[in-house]
Amino acid sequence: MPIKLKKISTLSTLLFLTIFSNPSGAELGDIAKQNPINYKPHWLVIHSSNYYDGESDDLVTAGMGFTALSKMIQKVYYADPSNPTPQELRRAKLNRFIDTKTGEGSLFGFKREDLSPLFDGKIAGTEILATIKDENVGLLLQVPVDFNKKKPCIVAVPASGSDGLYNAKDIQIRGLWGLKHNCAVVYNDKGLGTGIYDITNEQGFTVDGQVAKDNILFKPTIQNPKEFIKNNPHRYAVKQLHSKQNQEASWSKYNFFSIIFAMYELNELFPEPGKLSFSESNTLILIYGAEDGATAALKMAESDAMGKINGVVAVNPQIQPRQDSAIENKSYHSLPDYSTYGALYIPCAIPAIEPNKQDKYVPEASKYLFSQNRCDALKQANILPTGTPKEALNKLYDYGWKPEMSIQLPYFYLNESIAYPYKYISAYGRYDVTENMCDFSVASTQQDPYFNSGEVKPLKQVNFAEIWGLSNGQLPIWANHDATAIDLVENKDVTSPRREWFSSSTIEHQIDYGTKGAICLREKIKEPRVIKGSEEVQATGNLNKIKTFIVHGKNNPKQLIDHTSRPYVALNSKVEGKESQLRYIEVENASYLDGKAPFDNTLLPIDYYGEEAIEWLWANLTNQVNLPESQVIRTKARGGIIGQAPQATAENLVPISQTPDTNNLITVDNGKIIFPQ
Repeated sequence: MPIKLKKISTLSTLLFLTIFSNPSGAELGDIAKQNPINYKPHWLVIHSSNYYDGESDDLVTAGMGFTALSKMIQKVYYADPSNPTPQELRRAKLNRFIDTKTGEGSLFGFKREDLSPLFDGKIAGTEILATIKDENVGLLLQVPVDFNKKKPCIVAVPASGSDGLYNAKDIQIRGLWGLKHNCAVVYNDKGLGTGIYDITNEQGFTVDGQVAKDNILFKPTIQNPKEFIKNNPHRYAVKQLHSKQNQEASWSKYNFFSIIFAMYELNELFPEPGKLSFSESNTLILIYGAEDGATAALKMAESDAMGKINGVVAVNPQIQPRQDSAIENKSYHSLPDYSTYGALYIPCAIPAIEPNKQDKYVPEASKYLFSQNRCDALKQANILPTGTPKEALNKLYDYGWKPEMSIQLPYFYLNESIAYPYKYISAYGRYDVTENMCDFSVASTQQDPYFNSGEVKPLKQVNFAEIWGLSNGQLPIWANHDATAIDLVENKDVTSPRREWFSSSTIEHQIDYGTKGAICLREKIKEPRVIKGSEEVQATGNLNKIKTFIVHGKNNPKQLIDHTSRPYVALNSKVEGKESQLRYIEVENASYLDGKAPFDNTLLPIDYYGEEAIEWLWANLTNQVNLPESQVIRTKARGGIIGQAPQATAENLVPISQTPDTNNLITVDNGKIIFPQ
């Protein structure tokens, strides 16, 4: 007979009983091994526990160290590429080039001043990998060797974007901050992870990246699979797109479960006879997320009606505030709305974008050889009257993109493509993989970059087992710099199924970047099933008086500021009024990109300001330092030409001011957000 919830900490009780209202979820599993009064949650499945010595392997760099990562991206090596080990895959995921010229390594993240010949940023500690049973949500806990048991703290990091547990920036920036402050850090994959399923070979990935047929992150149910495979060879199902669960509606729950998991494991790692040493009453709990992880952080605060979370930092949140007529700016759009609008017009608009005055070209714009074909197709569809790139660009400006964002658009669409709006609409509409919504499907494509036309082909140059290490949670998954391994494909291309980038909608060999699919996707936002799913994830604006920072890049073309953070801040002021503890930091010359080439001379890393914000939060919670007011940060771009920008300094990355002057102060009052002139 399971033990009832009254046996565990107050936080867990509150979470289950007041937030989830699920009596069956209020049951626990077996008595813990180390502490007889520490009951293991019945939904928790532990997969592995490893101790890393900080030399041969570590929590943050998988043994590579800061010096190696800051010189170049390391070569990924698998002893057997068809069967990589979990440690090899973990190393591949954490293999990120740290460009120190952006300021990382001096102003944020790893600090060179903290390193020595004996310490290269490798942090020793214990790492525990787990899942939430039935929903197969990945959880990862890191406990450093110098965890502060007297003043315990937990930093919860929901995965960025649609990625899984080992997102390198999550671990090496957000997680690193927590570990350096002697906190335990717990990650969750928000129910997405690398949930890719090979339909033909009936295989997917376990939480640690192993290829398997069962006990995997996602396995769709397909009626008559042989017939489906015959008509749709080399196809894949993706958890976010095809699970029909709309996981985003459960992100706050997954975050809370991750904290319960962390509390349980801390009480196991450091048992004391007859008591639980760690609970919400004596443990500082912070949430720190970026992009969709930032959305999950805010949604968690909205769900914490009892105020057990101490603070939140949300960087570039893809938050979708509910519509409220009391908000002064009533023109903000939903994510399905503005993302499909962008996918429709960006490929046409590229030739109209002008380079910065110091540069001779717009990054990646030269790859758009068929933009006019897209413009002509939009004109024929009666949605672009003159059919010119300039008209398309002006339509984007009217919908929320800004001229200062425009040079990022070719890069943004090349790397995000139609798959960006598609994944949200498919999730909100709970589409099955067999529906091939808008005649799209996910397939393996030509991996050879030579004479590549994006056709559907079996995986050859890349093993399926390597996909876990290559994936960042979104499509396309690149096999190399110039070709994809897996991507969204147009099933009804006039020649044969292929990537939208190479697709012709009406005339053979006349590439228009799959206009018909983009138009269809735009129309899907009006379908009741999509509207219903979208409404399930809308934010209320009620942060329950939790101390919160929202940090957003003003030049962000992905999480459009006029449709995300700005209306959310206004909504919060309407809902919470003077009791709100929200601070809003808007950063000039910052985006979702991190300031590396080809944007090194125009953009600065937003993660510097995420770290600044959580340092302020920490100082307030531990030393009662007054929090700064909401403000615009007047940064200075590094300048120079693409690829040759000088070193970022404090003159570029201007710190957050505790008392900003009136020229930088943002004021918010009863649904109105007022910016300085």
